[in-house]
Amino acid sequence: MEKIKNIVFLIFLCSCKISSGTNLFDPNSPVSLGLLLLGSDKVIQMDFSSNKVQPGGILYISTNHDFSSNSNGFSLPISDEGINPIKQVITRSKFLYEVRMNPSITNGKFTFNLKDYYINEALIVNPETFQFEIDANPPLLQLKTGNGIDISELQSGFLDIEANEDIVWEGNLSQVSLSGNAKNSLVVSDVIVSNRNIRLLFAGNPNANGGILSISLEGVKDKASNTQGTLMVPVQVFAFKSGPNMNLPRRSCGGMELDDGRKIVLGGRARSGVVINGNGTLSSMEYYDSVTKEFTFGPDMVYRRQEFSIVKLLDGRVLVSGGFGAKVGVGPNDSLSSIEIFDPVTNTWIEGPSLHTPRQLHKMTVLPDGNVLVVGGLNPFPAFQTVSEVELIHVTPNPADMTVEYIGNLAESRAKQAQIMSTNTGKVIITGGERSDITGPASTDYYARAIDSIELYDIQTKTLSTSSAKVVRRFNHFMHPTLNGEILILGGISSRFDDNQPILRAQIYNPSADTIRDHKNLLFGREWGTSFVFPYGKDQIMIAGGLEYRTVNGNTFDSILDTESWSESSQHFYLTGRSLNARWDGCDLPYTSTGGGMILGGRIGAIVANTEEYSFE
Repeated sequence: MEKIKNIVFLIFLCSCKISSGTNLFDPNSPVSLGLLLLGSDKVIQMDFSSNKVQPGGILYISTNHDFSSNSNGFSLPISDEGINPIKQVITRSKFLYEVRMNPSITNGKFTFNLKDYYINEALIVNPETFQFEIDANPPLLQLKTGNGIDISELQSGFLDIEANEDIVWEGNLSQVSLSGNAKNSLVVSDVIVSNRNIRLLFAGNPNANGGILSISLEGVKDKASNTQGTLMVPVQVFAFKSGPNMNLPRRSCGGMELDDGRKIVLGGRARSGVVINGNGTLSSMEYYDSVTKEFTFGPDMVYRRQEFSIVKLLDGRVLVSGGFGAKVGVGPNDSLSSIEIFDPVTNTWIEGPSLHTPRQLHKMTVLPDGNVLVVGGLNPFPAFQTVSEVELIHVTPNPADMTVEYIGNLAESRAKQAQIMSTNTGKVIITGGERSDITGPASTDYYARAIDSIELYDIQTKTLSTSSAKVVRRFNHFMHPTLNGEILILGGISSRFDDNQPILRAQIYNPSADTIRDHKNLLFGREWGTSFVFPYGKDQIMIAGGLEYRTVNGNTFDSILDTESWSESSQHFYLTGRSLNARWDGCDLPYTSTGGGMILGGRIGAIVANTEEYSFE
């Protein structure tokens, strides 16, 4: 049997030549298969974005192996003694690394000796060595929209790759190759080349789960006809994929990524019939491990709460306030004024001071000095009435020393508003929301409506003022900052009653000029949805899930499966992929480190425990 193995291996090895300095290795090739037949350890494929880099430039390396499980992590040993051109290696994901070069090293050739290092790790690496050159002006290629895209952009048929200078390239299909776990059956069907742009036209299907797509282009030359060899453009292909179930089904919950990389989901309302601590409102917290893809219970909050507000403090702790619930083991639910803080170092919840006014469905904003502004909300008893009081939580290392300061009243009380910190102006921007006024003594005696006002909190003077600009009347909407300091306002609905209509019109508010202008229309008007910012280098926002009211009188609604994105560079909304479930009233957990995130629980008919992840891993 051993003789047969060796013969198979020699046949496969002779059939494939691996050149050094490039990465033509395919982990599904006969060579890889032969090594596996011999019982060898895993073959590690590395793709280098270029064999030439500028002083202080960036080299990308994508791999098919998760180095976080290695004893020494990811390393790039250099065989040239006394020379280290690497300034910093940044882990962008388990499979993508950004290598920043030392700007003080302006020329020369350097070699990564990967074989000697990784043989000690019991790994077989291709290439075994990799030589690169410091070049003051190499041709560099990058994806036009940044290195992160939605899977629908591959399915739509083409991608544009831009060069930093004029290039000379024949554009033959044989000079383009695709690799990486996002490839699947995707192939390049045609190439259109101009002086500084390469448009690749695709056929086939990418991996539905997304991943890394490495686009390698051979024979690219600069304007002096100096050959660049093989250039690789790493593309992070984002897609929705099914995540594990939480231990408990929940809606109206909260999610947060901690500074140490852990992800948590907490609170909310359990599925009908589920009673924990004597109530269906939850105090539980769960950790999500993105490596093992499992949820495990963490420490319970001091209070059970739903429809609360959650923020991450500047020191990495998590602060929650208000909501609907009660202290664990005590009495029926009511609107809460309590504050509690989670310390990720000690993994404990500690109760802090109370707000002056109980509230739920309110908003909090962390200010540059670390304090937390609390705005609006709803008090449900005896009838639904919105809160006008604005309060400031003075954050200290010891929760027992924290205090709450009354700031003043909003001109219009509101809940379900959107608010965001404008660093350019030093103001918190508070837009729209739902106002509810009591009309009588019964629990149903209230009048609710969407409002159009914008109010501003000045962090220097600690004063409130009303903007002269108006938003389209909306609540349960989104706001996102743009690269130039403006604010995109989108989504939401106009009413809770039969006259409700979805708000398709997006708007852009300029906080410096205190002006607002109409923008493009969303493809779907939605509320109770989720929005994610794309990864670094990307100017897009993903909007997913939620409800759309489809009838003329607004009393019938559908949950939304289709997702859409907004591009700041092209200033328009466009249809992207689809989420796996049409859900609403769940909670979202944005990944601040890599972009994308998770959608957890919510309602798909009943309250559910399932999750889905929007990422490239």
